[in-house]
Amino acid sequence: MTPSHKEKVTEEQRDHRAHRVTLSLRHLVIFFGLLAAAALVRFGIAARLNELPANYARETHYAGEDDLCETPNGAWEKTATTLRRVDQTIASTSETAIVQGDLHVYAENDAVVFESTGLYGVSRFSRQNVLGYGDTERTGQFLFPPDIQPTTYTYWDPMFIGPRVATFDHVETQAGLAVYVFRFSATGLDETAGYSYLPDVPEHYAARTDGQGTLWVEPVSGVVVDYAEQGMSYFADPTTGRQIADFHRWSDRYTPETHTAQRQLATEARLRVLALQVWLPVGLIFAGLIWLGVGLWNSRRTT
Repeated sequence: MTPSHKEKVTEEQRDHRAHRVTLSLRHLVIFFGLLAAAALVRFGIAARLNELPANYARETHYAGEDDLCETPNGAWEKTATTLRRVDQTIASTSETAIVQGDLHVYAENDAVVFESTGLYGVSRFSRQNVLGYGDTERTGQFLFPPDIQPTTYTYWDPMFIGPRVATFDHVETQAGLAVYVFRFSATGLDETAGYSYLPDVPEHYAARTDGQGTLWVEPVSGVVVDYAEQGMSYFADPTTGRQIADFHRWSDRYTPETHTAQRQLATEARLRVLALQVWLPVGLIFAGLIWLGVGLWNSRRTT
């Protein structure tokens, strides 16, 4: 082999090695780019798209039964009731939404049984009540967040005037959808303002409420797909808080229409969360591994 031929072979080998290095670097860059894209989707885009919308609004309806006695010594009257909860965002920032939450309870004759309204400062990420916002200092969840855990939550929404404690109880399936079942309770809540239409409230009596109920929550989306509650309100001494007499026994649950709408909402939100947090990131990682494998195979083939 002549010196010129040896130099030619050496040059070809250098070119070959350079091509292999370029090919390997190209595949590595694309592989790490896909990994970075997966991380961006999972921890960046998913978090933003799963936050509470800046224009969040929701209306839910409930059917119930009430026993009401307007004075401590009055006669009890039983009636079917309809309840309407309305949440409407009236202002928002990148982190917090100011939500007006109203609750209206009507008897069969459209007479008012109970009404309340409040302003809630709500974290758009965690769905928690934010201190320093709203018309009073509230704690706990306003709504349940995506990816809820089987644990205990404090939450405070328009359904009660004060905070409740919801404790995980078990898992069950509704129409093919797995849900977490929580039991909640609240005691001694001051609902004087909501019952101010009664003859002696607040002039002579305060109104207090004890209540309990059940929440069925789709865990991936955090959407409440069914809701039931029952409780009792009583006249109390406005100074000492001493219970004087019961005046309102009640129970209610989502209407079938609201139950269906909430289940559909949960199903759609669940698919969106899973797509952003699981399926798309896993797909990008899998595509990166395939690309890296192809690169290694091509590199060996050109050896």
